[in-house]
Amino acid sequence: MLFSKFSGGRILKTGISVFLTALICLALEWPAIFAVITAIVTIEPTASDSIKKGIVRFPASVIGAAYSMFFTAWFGNSAITYSLSAMLTIFTCHKLKLDAGILVATLTAVNMIPFTDAQFFDNFLVRLGTTSIGLAISTVVNLLILPPHYGKIIVDSTAELLANSAILLKMVFIDVSKGKKKKGTLDLFHRVLKDLEKAEQFCHFQRQEWKYHKHSEREMQKVHYEHKKILVIRQILFHLGNIIHAPINNSNNNLKNGKEIIAVVNSLALMLADRGNDKSPDHDALIANLLQYFWDLKNEKIMSCHFTAETTVLYEVLVLNDLVEKLHEIELTKK
Repeated sequence: MLFSKFSGGRILKTGISVFLTALICLALEWPAIFAVITAIVTIEPTASDSIKKGIVRFPASVIGAAYSMFFTAWFGNSAITYSLSAMLTIFTCHKLKLDAGILVATLTAVNMIPFTDAQFFDNFLVRLGTTSIGLAISTVVNLLILPPHYGKIIVDSTAELLANSAILLKMVFIDVSKGKKKKGTLDLFHRVLKDLEKAEQFCHFQRQEWKYHKHSEREMQKVHYEHKKILVIRQILFHLGNIIHAPINNSNNNLKNGKEIIAVVNSLALMLADRGNDKSPDHDALIANLLQYFWDLKNEKIMSCHFTAETTVLYEVLVLNDLVEKLHEIELTKK
């Protein structure tokens, strides 16, 4: 749901690019298929990416067209022509570091073979023309029509990440208290990680868009603060992952401060799920007790370089507390 608006805009821009590209090619009586393929793959999430990858795709398509014409001249419309054109296009593009253009170059190379007549050089020139039309139209459309604004998507993504991280936090420590690992906890962990990667990608897209479209200082600040929170959420997930992947068995659920830990976790979960929530009244006192107990345990095990299950859990709770408080500091700075 968060990304439907973004996807819808991209679909519409693809449709417009294909229509205009085909219209121009048909008016020139050139085969539209090659230009349309180029237009489709050149529509990127940002105008910056369209321009950068377009610069790579043009020479890659030239290479594919050249191989296609060369082998068609030698072997005609045969299986060996398709095979050699595809393989050498991929090999050459890779060697020349034109990897972003490999797909479109290979597709158009093999598509040219059945449409080629005896005028090989003329066909090659037409191919360059159709490629140029597809690249130009899709880039202009990406620049001028429905320029994406990722700010709202980023804000909504961050809110959803915080809510799901709160749920995950409670699930992880329920597993610890019971000495069991549940598949649902691991599944949610991986899902939140994927959502985090998408949110970080949208932050990257927005920064790229600012190079080509007007934006206000307020818009920049909003994305900046959301990105800072996303970075802290990544740290939170890292430490939750440490607990999830730590060895847990029935002997681990006998923590001396188990009730205090669960109380702290519940308080942290509330703070994560609703940024308006303050910590519980006894939160700081509980943290102080856990911190003292943690150092007492460490002093007892000073000769050992390994954390016990108990010290590991305590350490991660204390780190998670610092990270959640850091999130609140970011929220206060934003205001």
